[in-house]
Amino acid sequence: MKDKLLAEVLTAYTDDLNKGIASRKVYLAGGAEKRDELQALLYLTERLKRALVPVQPSVTFVQNLGRQLVFIGHGEMTRVVRDHWRGIFFGAAAVGSAISVIGLVAYLVRSRAQVKTQIASTG
Repeated sequence: MKDKLLAEVLTAYTDDLNKGIASRKVYLAGGAEKRDELQALLYLTERLKRALVPVQPSVTFVQNLGRQLVFIGHGEMTRVVRDHWRGIFFGAAAVGSAISVIGLVAYLVRSRAQVKTQIASTG
């Protein structure tokens, strides 16, 4: 019995165990190849089923969890908004820097043109 088939058998057995209709003999009849391993796993599944009983959370726990989830969601929204405004701020700073550089270049070009004009008129 391959591991994938073994996993499928265990899944089916667990489903039947949860429904209350599992029969270990039926599942052991099909797998002679890894019978000992399958038997141990079926036994472990039964023990886990008995040990892991469903519990109902208290009303206080549910309410606190709800508040925490809302708070976390609000914190995430705050972070998203903060990151959005940070992006706008850095974008505006980049645009402002680019305009300053363009202004400086324009000033230097104009100054140079004026110097050339003065030299040509006096020359």
